[in-house]
Amino acid sequence: MNPELTTALINNSALLLSLAIIYEVSYFIPEKYKKLRPCLSGLLIGLIGSIIMVRPYVLSEGIIFDTRSILISVAAFNFGAIPAVITVIITSAVRLAHGGMATMAGIAVILSSAVIGLLWSRLLIKYPPKFLWLRVYLLGVIVHVVMISCMLLIPYPQSLAVIREISFPVMIIYPIATVLLGMLLFNQRDRNRALVEKVEAESRYRSLFENNHTVMLMIDPENGQILDVNPAAVEYYGWIKADMIKMSISDINTLKPPEVKSEMLEAFSGRKKHFIFKHRRADGSVRDVEVYSGPIILDGRNIIFSIIHDISERLVAERELLESEQRFRAVVEGARDAIFIHSHDRFSYANQAAAELFGVKSAERLLGMPVFDCYYLDDHALVRTRIDEILSEFATLPTIEIAYLKMDGKSIEVEETSVKVIFNNIPSVMVFCRDISQRKQLEREKLAAEEKLRQQQKLESVGTLAGGVAHEINNPLNGIMNYAQLVLDETDPHSEHAQYLDGIIAESRRISDIVKSLLQFSRQDKQMHSYARMDDIINQTLSLIRTIIRKDQIDLRVDIQTNLRDVKCRSQQIQQVLMNLLTNARDALNEKYPEYNADKIITLSCHQYLKEARHWVKICVKDHGNGIPKEISQKIFEPFYSTKAKDIGTGLGLSISFGIVSDHHGFIEVDTEIGKHTIFCVHLPVDNGWDNRFKDNGGIS
Repeated sequence: MNPELTTALINNSALLLSLAIIYEVSYFIPEKYKKLRPCLSGLLIGLIGSIIMVRPYVLSEGIIFDTRSILISVAAFNFGAIPAVITVIITSAVRLAHGGMATMAGIAVILSSAVIGLLWSRLLIKYPPKFLWLRVYLLGVIVHVVMISCMLLIPYPQSLAVIREISFPVMIIYPIATVLLGMLLFNQRDRNRALVEKVEAESRYRSLFENNHTVMLMIDPENGQILDVNPAAVEYYGWIKADMIKMSISDINTLKPPEVKSEMLEAFSGRKKHFIFKHRRADGSVRDVEVYSGPIILDGRNIIFSIIHDISERLVAERELLESEQRFRAVVEGARDAIFIHSHDRFSYANQAAAELFGVKSAERLLGMPVFDCYYLDDHALVRTRIDEILSEFATLPTIEIAYLKMDGKSIEVEETSVKVIFNNIPSVMVFCRDISQRKQLEREKLAAEEKLRQQQKLESVGTLAGGVAHEINNPLNGIMNYAQLVLDETDPHSEHAQYLDGIIAESRRISDIVKSLLQFSRQDKQMHSYARMDDIINQTLSLIRTIIRKDQIDLRVDIQTNLRDVKCRSQQIQQVLMNLLTNARDALNEKYPEYNADKIITLSCHQYLKEARHWVKICVKDHGNGIPKEISQKIFEPFYSTKAKDIGTGLGLSISFGIVSDHHGFIEVDTEIGKHTIFCVHLPVDNGWDNRFKDNGGIS
């Protein structure tokens, strides 16, 4: 290895250390000229490269060596493209000025060093800075392997002589110089960036501190001395800044000094960051403030940084809101009516009365539940419309009557009024509701009683009319029958006139039967009430109708409970009721089944039961006929109403039966299903309360 070459290369590499000055110079450029830094860096690097190339090691005429490859590769790697391009232009011009057979090789070294430095920077930018020196060393090795390869551009055989002469010292010294220069620049870069960031951070902090409209204080945690205040603090507290930085925080905080020191320790340790204090101002007024405090380091000193907000008005508003809410809760919680609020279709508040209304022990059980779960599905559209109208118009809609579903699935009728409210900052609906189930039940019972009274009055009116008409018809009718019988007695039984007279007498008797029914309906025919065996009444009735039923191919099934109690009644009237029900059942079956059918069945049953400590007898007649349509079932007990042909029924049978059963303080139930069956059940009390002493007055009803 040539000692002169080695010494020259070492001396030349030492010049590279002057490159470190570039960083220092570039950071003196004002911030507004920051974009000029790359250009200035390129000029300075090119200048240093030119100086290096002025003192090269001359191997032979036209063949010179220096450390420009280190300079250019490190500059490209560290400074970027713009400085690298400017450096390449300057150093290439200088190398052209030197001339010689190695000119092209020298320019190739300059270009390859810049390109490798830029590519190396791109490849390694995403990797962490660990083992950075090794990467810089590899950069130096690659650059100078390429540099030696560029010597092949020198004419042969000089190129081989040059490579043998420089390879060893270049590959030993240049990569080490690359590492030294590169690491120096990296360290300077990091240090200068940190300094710049510190200056910028302090500038931002100072700008934030001075220009913020929020009150800010800096306090010494040791003694509570106020170290600095911003203009907003000066304006808020009323003292000038010079006076405030002479004060202690205890001069402002109304707490006792030991308490202030304790709170400062909490803030400085970071255990507590939020405080509520009362602060004194220069005019003597005391204000409620909210303080956010924490430790910071400024100029190497630990201090407490505090941000202060005046919350006096907010606290007053909160107290008024709390008092208002307490009044609201006192009124609502104590209300007898159910009150609840729903937000986004879910319960958000309910008083105890609402909890009781829905059948839960605590109002908390309702919170969060979907409000639509408490309405019938058929009412959802109506409720949805009301909610949307209330929330959109901020109006009160008319009160409605609607049914709620309790938690156990039972229904309850309520009177509901809804208004819009803001609850927890959410537009919501407040509902006032009152249980009207008992009232509605009383109304229904009242309507039923009124309907029953109207029916009874109607029956009484028709009965009075029927009784009067019957009496008026009965006398002339008897005369017709008697005269017809007298004429018949004097007429040949086989003559045509005798047949006419028989017809007159038969029709007169038919009219007489109708008149008798009218008299019974009008209660003009009074009988004694006495105890009778119900099975005797049933058997006597069946003996009269069994033959006709059998003739119509009807299966009659009888189910009579043994040991039935005797019933206080008018036996003939009860027998008439049973006869009417059995006849109606027979007609219904004949209408549905003109001929024989397995379902052509009449079932007659009689049982006794106990209700409210009173013994009753229940007699049911069931047929498998066509049933009674709903629109007709409401009229079947009205006088003269009948669906049968005029020559079959008069329309008085069921109305007379209804009157007889009611007269015995009983009632009739009807259960029917279209196309399947009809069941008439007569309920009679064992003791109907009649006293025969009052029979002349029509009995007790």
